[in-house]
Amino acid sequence: MQFADFCGNEALKEALSAAFSRRGLPHTLVLEGESGLGKRTLARILARASVCRSGPDEAPCEHCPSCVRSAAGSHPDVRVITGSGASGQISAESVDRVIADASRKPEEADGRVYVFHAADGLSDAAQNRLLKLIEEPPPGARFFFCVPSAEVLLPTVRSRAQIFTLRAPTLEQAARYVAAKTGMEEAEAARLAALHGGNIGRMLGEGGEGRTARAAALAAAMAEALVSGTEHDLLKAAAPMLRDRPLALETAGRLKLLFRDACVLKDGAKAEVRSKDGPVLRLARTATEKQLVMLLDTAEKAEAAAGRNANTALLTTWLCARLRAAAGL
Repeated sequence: MQFADFCGNEALKEALSAAFSRRGLPHTLVLEGESGLGKRTLARILARASVCRSGPDEAPCEHCPSCVRSAAGSHPDVRVITGSGASGQISAESVDRVIADASRKPEEADGRVYVFHAADGLSDAAQNRLLKLIEEPPPGARFFFCVPSAEVLLPTVRSRAQIFTLRAPTLEQAARYVAAKTGMEEAEAARLAALHGGNIGRMLGEGGEGRTARAAALAAAMAEALVSGTEHDLLKAAAPMLRDRPLALETAGRLKLLFRDACVLKDGAKAEVRSKDGPVLRLARTATEKQLVMLLDTAEKAEAAAGRNANTALLTTWLCARLRAAAGL
């Protein structure tokens, strides 16, 4: 397979390419990861490869008629399903249309492809209606789900799918990619890569400003409060999250990165960390390995809960309490 325009995640690409070459690509894939890591880009590549008329090593070739129509959004056997309404979730009615469509024979390809852009998840009713379809799919049919976390899906759906977690590329990879794509100065691309943790979507979409920068600052302030502040300092730092769900989700993700780096520094592992100064270094020096692991676990749970639309005020209060307990404060 070819993965043009999808940076990093080498092990994931190798696994998908090997499976595709031996025609063993699972019929149901879940692509999980935070916004900006390329879930939609990867799903688009997989969809094009599924209908491409070139060999498995060249697919998607980008020049055969099937690839051209797929890239234009007009291939008759590729469907993209998105959420709607106040919740933004994919509804049961949308799934009913998928079920009806899947019963028809493909028009050009060997099977139909359905890509679910489910940033806000799918309703339980929608997922329950999908179960039989993904358990006994029509010949050649494939289903790709793009979600912030596989936890937004019911266990019965997850058990019928193969889950792939997308990671940010290294800071160097991200900076090179953005500089080449935009013509940006390498120094500015490197600064953005560091600010956004290598998240290319956010580097391209926000230019170093906006919610991501706020989340980075909040996470640093909260980590600093754990090192040298008080309970009041921690609650004050977290206060902007109380009524801002996207900010809470992104801040939890930033905390996860900070605690991950502190764990790496504490362990002395020779791995890339995104920050070696400030609260990360002080956490690595003052906290025990057990405390750092508990902090990381707490941030991961908070991120997953925010992705499942948990009450933001309750989540923020819970997060601060659990962080203090994990840090032994």
